[in-house]
Amino acid sequence: MEASRTSSKQLKLFHLENPLSVRLGADFFRALPSVPGVYFFYGQAGELLYIGQSSDLRARIGSYRHVTPEKNPKRTLRLVHRIVRIEWQECGTAADAIALEAKLLLEHRPPFNRAGVWRGDPWWLKIEASSDQVLLELTREQTGTGPHPAGFRYVIGSLVRCACRVSLPQASFAAYPHGVFNSSVPLILSLPLPNAPAVAAQLKSYAEGLHEPFLSRLEKMSLGATALEQEYWQEELERLRKYASKIRKLGESKPQAPAP
Repeated sequence: MEASRTSSKQLKLFHLENPLSVRLGADFFRALPSVPGVYFFYGQAGELLYIGQSSDLRARIGSYRHVTPEKNPKRTLRLVHRIVRIEWQECGTAADAIALEAKLLLEHRPPFNRAGVWRGDPWWLKIEASSDQVLLELTREQTGTGPHPAGFRYVIGSLVRCACRVSLPQASFAAYPHGVFNSSVPLILSLPLPNAPAVAAQLKSYAEGLHEPFLSRLEKMSLGATALEQEYWQEELERLRKYASKIRKLGESKPQAPAP
């Protein structure tokens, strides 16, 4: 019981006083540029902990001041507690930032990065639908849509949650299907949703590379009534946009077949 009270007290302390705000101060975050770029988190001994990228460095780096035990995984909490220095490199465009991040992740492989630190086997996404249910299976077998890069494993969760949001626009988080808010959704997932065939079609379209219709629909929706909801859905949308930009960049870099 005593350990439980201590843990609860520590979580409340973290929520009230984020370590980054204490260590770096408000002036540091106000001075961050609102431009595309890559950012670097360092630990006490100067070790590189994490590499990320964003189309808006100020917004993305600043969002780490709002990490809480209630809405973020323990891995992110541990990362924030260890950060003592933040650096960044500005890029000309968001696509340039994505390309630079991909290159640096393979070179440095920071311990708190998961996606992008190695070139893993591709994924395939199988999508089926009945009148009231969508069944998703992420597999290494060549079936359904694919191939998807190894990092797709960490995008599918955002894609599923946003598809649920489109299908259940007025629902609270508690009404969402079980498991969709896990940091990694299950490889096989059954979603009981209204308009299941339409949702499945939207997921398949995005997975096949037709990103804009789904992203545009999300952008037209309200981000929510509370600041927490607005920040959460904005981050989810940014993650899907980041992935779409990465796929587009990879497509542009592939050699084109000569005209017949």
